Amino acid sequence: MEVYNKAVQVGSLKLEIAISDRSNTILYQSPEEHEASLACPYFINLTARDENDKRIWQTPVMDDHGEIRYYSSVYEAIEDAKSKLGDAGDEIEYNLPGSSKELQILLIEDIVEDMELMCMTLRKAGMKFNIKQVDTREEFVQALSEYKADIILSDHAIPQFNSLEALSLARKVNAKVPFIIVSGGVSETMAVNCIQQGASDYVLKSDLYRLPLAIQKALHAADITSATREELLLKVEELSETNNQLEHMLYGVAHNLRSPLNSVLGLLNLARHEGESLSKNMSHYFQMMEDSIRKLDTSVNDLLKYAKNAKKEVSIEKIDFKKVIQEGLEQMRFMKGFDRIQPKVEINQSSLFYSDAYRVSSILHNLISNAIKYMDYSKADSFIKVAIEVTKQKVDIEFTDNGIGINKTYLSKVFTMFYRATSQNDGTGLGLYLVNDTVQKMGGTISIESQEGEGTSFHITLPNHYSTALS
Repeated sequence: MEVYNKAVQVGSLKLEIAISDRSNTILYQSPEEHEASLACPYFINLTARDENDKRIWQTPVMDDHGEIRYYSSVYEAIEDAKSKLGDAGDEIEYNLPGSSKELQILLIEDIVEDMELMCMTLRKAGMKFNIKQVDTREEFVQALSEYKADIILSDHAIPQFNSLEALSLARKVNAKVPFIIVSGGVSETMAVNCIQQGASDYVLKSDLYRLPLAIQKALHAADITSATREELLLKVEELSETNNQLEHMLYGVAHNLRSPLNSVLGLLNLARHEGESLSKNMSHYFQMMEDSIRKLDTSVNDLLKYAKNAKKEVSIEKIDFKKVIQEGLEQMRFMKGFDRIQPKVEINQSSLFYSDAYRVSSILHNLISNAIKYMDYSKADSFIKVAIEVTKQKVDIEFTDNGIGINKTYLSKVFTMFYRATSQNDGTGLGLYLVNDTVQKMGGTISIESQEGEGTSFHITLPNHYSTALS
């Protein structure tokens, strides 16, 4: 069974390194081979190929009598490779698991003789290592924080402590470090349980010849998983989130696009059947159709903003907050209720502010639009208040309105895609999602406070890229 395989390029040579476990092939071994497998229970195959992929050297080699010479350790094979390949042989040593440095082994063992036997076994296999031995739970916990172990070896049962408890403690501190149980007696059920709990392997003390191979297998697995586990988990998480958003978006898009269109079709059918009274009601119907089309346009526009925010790289430039807010108000002047809103803007700026102009505009414009959509028509003095405080490090934006407000029950959901916290059907459910998504993209923070019937306040903090822009 192959436990390690790697190919490396050294100059014009391609080196192939493979290690296989031959301790499991006892039925197919001669007495001489079985004796050799007890001394070195792994089969080492090193191959060197030239630029034409022609094999120029390979182990194992034949001795003077034409018999295959098995190496007693990985390091015996390395020395042979060095003598034949020079610098390329050094590269083989560097790329073998655990061979490029001294292993730092943390050992849980209360019998000194057993520890010495393990050390003898590892030295015989040519392994370089330092070992720290502990025999109590307290010592182990302390060693986990103070001793940087490459691998942990643990007896299964010592007084008032066992390997499963040690494994649990180790995983809380370092989930990646290999953990091998070395015990005088482990049942099959216990061995399976240990592996399920996260142990890399288990070795019986009566079969310590397996320990060097078990360590190499565990280190090799750790080399692979440490480089890929976090990346894979991150990719899975990102893909899952993307899929959830896409599924949600498909439903929301279908709903938001089809509803206005159905309204337009329905109004046209009404107009078609009005007959003689068509001219009297035409103006009203046209206004309703215009409102429905504007909703459709808003939905499409919000989707375009979402797509642009997701793909567009952050671009740093100087921001004029007064101009951004004025442009936002100008864009919203045709919205229903705009003429009833009194904007109040306060800007306290002790430094120039550098950030992504498109995204800053998107945040403020969405908040202005949201405040107008959900204004409280029962109030005579509807307002939008924007307070901005700029320093060299950041900008704090306090955006407040005295609109209809949001019920506290729904506050935790207002940044969710397509979520509406009110029965008013004026919005797409994308506005606040886009605001939050944009703030996160820029490395900022956002919080919301609201009281139904009183109004809503957003507090946004964004980093100032002043130093970066001027460097």
